Parts: sequence; structure tokens; C-alpha cells
Amino acid sequence: MLRLNTFLLCVVAAGLVFAGHAQAEEDKSMGLFLNLSSMQTGTAGHALHFAGKQMERGHPVTIFLNGPAVLFASKRAPQASFPMAGTTVRAMLEGMVKDGAKLIMCQMCTKMHGMDQSDFIDGAVLGNPELVASSLFDPKYQVISW
Repeated sequence: MLRLNTFLLCVVAAGLVFAGHAQAEEDKSMGLFLNLSSMQTGTAGHALHFAGKQMERGHPVTIFLNGPAVLFASKRAPQASFPMAGTTVRAMLEGMVKDGAKLIMCQMCTKMHGMDQSDFIDGAVLGNPELVASSLFDPKYQVISW
């Protein structure tokens, strides 16, 4: 009987130890705020690929383009293809917006590059402090910068 009790105690103890290591259930309401400031096609393409995978998993995504990265959302700026996707970063942005991502353009950065709303791809919006803060400081969003 002592052996059985010892065995059962070990099983319960092991269960308690390993229960703490169980993977948490993924909360699909958690969002991703992607801050993109790089104009390097490889870096930007990788960042958008990562964000797109999170969208496929059901997470909301907000993309904030700032610095020279605002040019990726320009209808007219020349762009190289991102080899891993076989398309341009602009096309990746257009697809993500079509699939529900929010695309916010830094107001100061667009002015610095001589851009206005008419230069943006469909779905891109000019940012303001309130709009950016609504995702940036939302406790349900995680921020990542590229």
C-alpha cells in the first residue's frame, strides 16, 4: 500500500510540475503593431512577411510606416522586388490592407518626402497622435520595430 501511495504521489507531483510548462492558449484578440522605418527591401519584406503570418493566425495587425519606409506605400516610387515573396513591398502592403491590416503613414515623414494622401496606396491613412496611440498603447497589442 505504501508503494501505491508513493507512486500516486509521484504521478500527481509530476503532473503539477509539467502543468506549469504547458503552452498557453493563443489569444487571437492580441494584435501586432509593426513599426517599419527601414527602406531596405529585404528588411521590410521580412517584417511584412512576419506580420502577414500573424494575420493568417487570426491576429489584428497595424502597420506604421515612418522615415523613408513611407515610400513603400507610394503609388509612384520605384521599388525592387522582395525575392522571398516574388513581389514588391508595395504589393505586400496592398494585399495586407485588403486582408484587414491597418496601414498608418507618419505625417511628418510623408511631408519630408513630398507626399500627401493622393500619393498613398488604397487603404493607407495619414497618421496623427490619436490614431497611432490607439494601437501603440493598446494593452492588447505587442509592438515590434524593423
